[in-house]
Amino acid sequence: MTRLSDLITDVLAILRAGEHDTSWSSYDSTADAIEELERLQPRVEAGEREAVERFRFLCLPTGAIEEIAVSSGWSGRWLELVNGKYRDTLSPQ
Repeated sequence: MTRLSDLITDVLAILRAGEHDTSWSSYDSTADAIEELERLQPRVEAGEREAVERFRFLCLPTGAIEEIAVSSGWSGRWLELVNGKYRDTLSPQ
């Protein structure tokens, strides 16, 4: 699950760079999104199925992370990550 963890690291770097519009996501704030991803990351690294499924759910089209990306102006970067660098990472194994 290292690739998924790497994707979490990349998303966290983007989120930590400043405040983002979370109004279309399930989060009340950027800090809430960061907090959940930080909690999920070690569990994803350990291969915990529930955490892996939760992270994949957050990354779905119209999922919380994509909604933040679109409403905050970094949808292009998000697409580069999920369609490029991590193309096969989010697919169910």
